Amino acid sequence: MSTLPLSTIISVNVFFPASGVANFNVNNLALFTSDPFLSNPNNNTYRIYQSAQQVGIDFGTTTETYLQAVAIFSQQPNMLAGGGSLIVFPSFTNTAINAVTVGSTSGTGYQQGDILNVVQGNAYGGTVTVTSVYAGAITGVSTLTGGAGYTAASNLTTTGGSGTGTATITISSVTTETLLQAIARTSNLIYYCGIISTNYGTNSTWLALANSVQSYGTKLLFLPSNSLNDITGAFTNILNATDYFTRCLYYSSATLQNARLFAAAYAARLLSVNFLGSNTAISMNLKQLSTITPDPNINPTIAALCQTAGVDIYTSFQNSPGVYTSTANKRADSVFNIIWFVLALQVAGYNALATTYTKIPQTTQGMNQYVSALKLICQEAVINGYIAPGTWTGVDVFGVPADFINNIQTYGFYIYFQPISQQTQASRATGAIPLVQIAVKEAGSMLNGIINVYDQV
Repeated sequence: MSTLPLSTIISVNVFFPASGVANFNVNNLALFTSDPFLSNPNNNTYRIYQSAQQVGIDFGTTTETYLQAVAIFSQQPNMLAGGGSLIVFPSFTNTAINAVTVGSTSGTGYQQGDILNVVQGNAYGGTVTVTSVYAGAITGVSTLTGGAGYTAASNLTTTGGSGTGTATITISSVTTETLLQAIARTSNLIYYCGIISTNYGTNSTWLALANSVQSYGTKLLFLPSNSLNDITGAFTNILNATDYFTRCLYYSSATLQNARLFAAAYAARLLSVNFLGSNTAISMNLKQLSTITPDPNINPTIAALCQTAGVDIYTSFQNSPGVYTSTANKRADSVFNIIWFVLALQVAGYNALATTYTKIPQTTQGMNQYVSALKLICQEAVINGYIAPGTWTGVDVFGVPADFINNIQTYGFYIYFQPISQQTQASRATGAIPLVQIAVKEAGSMLNGIINVYDQV
């Protein structure tokens, strides 16, 4: 006997929510190096590491890249505690381009329009487009794109034109990539927050570099120097420009490499925060750094100069080593916390819209649903210790003043959004979300103090 399926009467549909996007990994630390990969058959522009030993295999254990990796992974905890990694980008090279591989051919010889992948010093350098061919060989002027500081290529020739394997080429007008250019080139390849390097360029370029990093708003540059003149010079210029996304670091040494190793260790320790934990937010003040020796030349005068210029140092207090932080250009931990908070809010807001089965309506109920996702991030910031209940000491308030003050005192944050009833029709037509304003009270950190003792006989 034939029967009808139950779906004739009852149809069951299963809806799976969208996965949304993952949080930005603010614990990722980028190292830009002038050292090439020892072997790079896949033309990698970067590689990701969780140990110094793997860096040594890829770059050699005598390179500064490896030495910085040792300083980074020696810190306990380091960025691995927050789920981050070390990302190494070979950069700055200006040696002759030594080989190309054919991107496409029609079987015999190089063809007009072929794309060649340029390999420079075992690092991927970009692509060359074949504009003309003659007797099976590449000739004429071609264009180099996607490279690391290269200008237009000219007089492009090869030793043969078989169309397979590799061929040696020569490109004129090769320029050296700067750290500013390297950051711009890689910023969309993979997200990283911290920035260190084996080559920061001359101090005359540091203000432009700091200005550039400031414009991203989601990156933190660790800029070291071993020159006392930079404290009142380049570092003070960065302070005056309020480029607080750059952490200036001073370490007196005959070798600038030692200052860079201090920066690497400092960065790894700061980026160790796991924002999903409880009371995990840190201050760098007085933190001890493994593999780094306290700067023996720091005296009260130099320390005072650094405090004024917004420069952090590594010194010794009664034979106890520790970082001595300055608050003149904000604190490094405060800036790092802000980066996490802003990106977490951005992801939470996006996911609130993207993961709903239907839609979030333009109603008060819909706004409450949307703001609830942002509130979770604020509560997370209280748990990890970035913000805390306190007294609002600022002049500006918004929303309902009484609610503003009470929420800051009770929860450490206050969220206000424009009522839907006040939204203009033009804004409603575009689906614009009403402005959301969030005030937070940073928990801060105790850095120094004075104790008065009153004694009476």
